[in-house]
Amino acid sequence: MARVVLLGLDGLCPEFLRQWADELPNLMKMQKRGIWGVLESAIPPALPQVWISTQSGRNPGAYGIWDFTYRDDFSYGEKKVVSSEVTRRVDLLYTILPKKMQRVAMINVPATWPSPKIPAGYVISGLITPNLDLSFTYPENLKDEVYELVGKYIIDLTEADVGGKEVDKGRVLQKIYEMDSQRFVLTKYFINEKNCDCVMTAVMGCTRMLSLFYGGFNSQNRQYTPDPHYEGALHDYYLWIDKNIGELYQNVPKETVLFIYSGYSAKELQGRINLDEWLMKEGYMSLFEQPQRPTSFKDVKVDWSRTKCWSTGYTGKLYLNMKGREPQGIVDPKDYDKFLGELTAKLKDIPDKGGKPLNTQVWQPGDICFGPYVSYGPDLLVDFDEGRLGTSELVGHDQERIYSFDTAKDCHDVAYGLCGYFVITGPGIPEGKELKGVSLLNIAPTVLDVLDIPTPRNMERPSILPMVKKEVMPSPEETDKKVASRLKFLGY
Repeated sequence: MARVVLLGLDGLCPEFLRQWADELPNLMKMQKRGIWGVLESAIPPALPQVWISTQSGRNPGAYGIWDFTYRDDFSYGEKKVVSSEVTRRVDLLYTILPKKMQRVAMINVPATWPSPKIPAGYVISGLITPNLDLSFTYPENLKDEVYELVGKYIIDLTEADVGGKEVDKGRVLQKIYEMDSQRFVLTKYFINEKNCDCVMTAVMGCTRMLSLFYGGFNSQNRQYTPDPHYEGALHDYYLWIDKNIGELYQNVPKETVLFIYSGYSAKELQGRINLDEWLMKEGYMSLFEQPQRPTSFKDVKVDWSRTKCWSTGYTGKLYLNMKGREPQGIVDPKDYDKFLGELTAKLKDIPDKGGKPLNTQVWQPGDICFGPYVSYGPDLLVDFDEGRLGTSELVGHDQERIYSFDTAKDCHDVAYGLCGYFVITGPGIPEGKELKGVSLLNIAPTVLDVLDIPTPRNMERPSILPMVKKEVMPSPEETDKKVASRLKFLGY
């Protein structure tokens, strides 16, 4: 009987894989022996929704998450933080598989705190876990095995690691390697010693490495600071990851299918556009009092009687202040489409700092998502320059009110590209096939297909295995027909 390891390498970038292909023998071997290609991400490519869509095969409208925070009413702001509680809105691999007598292990997967109780399964919760003093495993006594195997478990880098002007790069670099080593040790343990049928692991180092070291990596970046000690740090990390993938590949049971993917590509962040500052400049948002320093949206006093639109978070989300929807709404529903068109045109017209056009994409979630939670989500999503120019909700900048370039502040300041990477190899997987048009939403059905479990009808895309055997992916017309069929089934 087949088994699956689903290894998420957060932020693994296809561009770097191509650049260093000759030095990555294990990933290249997997490509020759399996299926691989660029992977379409979620919009926006936020970490929680990437993993939720990966496991559910559903778009964000089905569960209402577009960032680390969300709303499920029409209040102002996003006051709730993503947790395992909200992910219950959809069926996930870790809820589907145990019902089919499959033993599951989850290692460091985002949005798994509090640790869900998986029948006959295991959880080591990941990002968003407050600290190790709280229960971070299921069963709770699993933490004793974790400590015995890897020592003190590292959830992620902390603000203490990267905060302040003087970062001890050597110490942080060591912690990244130690943290990711733990993931590989535990993955092998749960597939080999605990005999799990499906192990899902998230490895965060690609994103953390880029954030920490891009200032000494690319001489064209405005943050470039030559540092001979670390100029090859990102390159060396990719080689280290490849080595660990090779060891994992050689040390799993022969019936194991290894599925490696990145839900988006981590890139060098060139700066941010302060969306709320821009909305105020354009007359769409007003404050009772202008803050004296950069301040989060939740802490500013907004004059809702004169505010048509607001933004929150760091993933390019805009909300309209709708009459009859928000508590103090002023935008007439009859003007909804017209106003969104006006905003879209103006957003696309924002130039870069030098006055040149940006490659800006704007979406209405209703055009790319469907489900019961779309109405609570943003009214517009925007992506500037393929993510290289991010967005910010802060207001109160003394200078450069629309543009901010002091990006190297914390371990999460990187750009998130709309495409990631995948490779899958093992028993029954066709060899040497590069596929295009593969999405995050194809992953869960493919895992179920490998395990010979029927795909639930509400999953929005099929397994990629029947497609590759035909050596063709479905045409856009075929995909539209399948999505329409799913919509009809779901009652939309």
